[in-house]
Amino acid sequence: MKKFQAQPGFRLVAHQLAPDPGAEASRRLMSHTGASRAAYNWAVGWVTAAWWQRKAEHTLW
Repeated sequence: MKKFQAQPGFRLVAHQLAPDPGAEASRRLMSHTGASRAAYNWAVGWVTAAWWQRKAEHTLW
Protein backbone atom coordinates (compact mmCIF):
# COMPACT_ATOMS: atom_id res chain seq x y z
CA MET A 1 0.00 0.00 0.00
CA LYS A 2 1.23 3.47 -0.86
CA LYS A 3 2.18 5.61 2.14
CA PHE A 4 0.34 8.91 2.55
CA GLN A 5 2.44 12.01 2.05
CA ALA A 6 1.12 15.41 3.12
CA GLN A 7 1.45 18.20 0.56
CA PRO A 8 4.13 20.81 1.25
CA GLY A 9 2.78 23.53 3.53
CA PHE A 10 0.16 21.22 5.10
CA ARG A 11 0.34 19.55 8.48
CA LEU A 12 -1.09 16.12 9.26
CA VAL A 13 -2.87 15.89 12.63
CA ALA A 14 -4.41 12.72 14.05
CA HIS A 15 -6.18 12.00 17.32
CA GLN A 16 -6.84 8.66 18.94
CA LEU A 17 -9.75 8.57 21.37
CA ALA A 18 -10.60 5.74 23.73
CA PRO A 19 -14.38 5.24 23.97
CA ASP A 20 -15.53 5.31 27.57
CA PRO A 21 -19.33 5.62 27.51
CA GLY A 22 -21.41 5.96 30.63
CA ALA A 23 -24.21 3.56 31.56
CA GLU A 24 -26.92 5.26 29.45
CA ALA A 25 -24.64 5.76 26.43
CA SER A 26 -23.49 2.15 26.69
CA ARG A 27 -27.10 0.94 26.70
CA ARG A 28 -27.88 3.00 23.61
CA LEU A 29 -24.77 1.76 21.82
CA MET A 30 -25.76 -1.84 22.50
CA SER A 31 -29.30 -1.12 21.29
CA HIS A 32 -28.02 0.36 18.02
CA THR A 33 -25.62 -2.54 17.55
CA GLY A 34 -28.44 -5.05 17.98
CA ALA A 35 -30.69 -3.17 15.57
CA SER A 36 -28.02 -2.97 12.89
CA ARG A 37 -27.28 -6.68 13.27
CA ALA A 38 -30.99 -7.52 12.92
CA ALA A 39 -31.21 -5.39 9.76
CA TYR A 40 -28.11 -7.07 8.34
CA ASN A 41 -29.48 -10.55 9.06
CA TRP A 42 -32.81 -9.61 7.46
CA ALA A 43 -31.06 -8.35 4.31
CA VAL A 44 -28.88 -11.45 4.04
CA GLY A 45 -31.96 -13.66 4.43
CA TRP A 46 -33.87 -11.71 1.79
CA VAL A 47 -31.02 -11.87 -0.74
CA THR A 48 -30.45 -15.56 -0.06
CA ALA A 49 -34.15 -16.34 -0.51
CA ALA A 50 -34.21 -14.40 -3.79
CA TRP A 51 -31.10 -16.23 -4.97
CA TRP A 52 -32.60 -19.67 -4.19
CA GLN A 53 -35.88 -18.66 -5.85
CA ARG A 54 -34.10 -17.65 -9.05
CA LYS A 55 -32.04 -20.82 -8.99
CA ALA A 56 -35.23 -22.91 -8.60
CA GLU A 57 -36.93 -21.04 -11.46
CA HIS A 58 -33.90 -21.56 -13.67
CA THR A 59 -33.91 -25.34 -13.13
CA LEU A 60 -37.53 -25.57 -14.32
CA TRP A 61 -36.64 -24.52 -17.87
